[in-house]
Amino acid sequence: MVERAIEDPSIQGVIDSEVKLSREESYSFYILWICSHAYAMRKRNILDDNEWVGWLQWMRHIFRRGTIKETWKQIEPDKWFNPDFQNFLNTEVVARSRME
Repeated sequence: MVERAIEDPSIQGVIDSEVKLSREESYSFYILWICSHAYAMRKRNILDDNEWVGWLQWMRHIFRRGTIKETWKQIEPDKWFNPDFQNFLNTEVVARSRME
């Protein structure tokens, strides 16, 4: 289902009829959910330090080099993401990706 929603964002009305996303925005949400899941796995000690460093570097890279940071600025993360993940993303990824 997720793959299909990325391929055809017009079916996202199934999840939220008020949200109209482009294909790129849809993919950005998918990537943000993957990041959120990796963060949750780290919090539960499922990812070891080496795995986490890889994820963290990748997240900073995509926020530094990609357009996902624009999606993050425009969405209402309170509707979609855990507040702890939001704080982590804003302080450890978004802020630091600007400095690197």
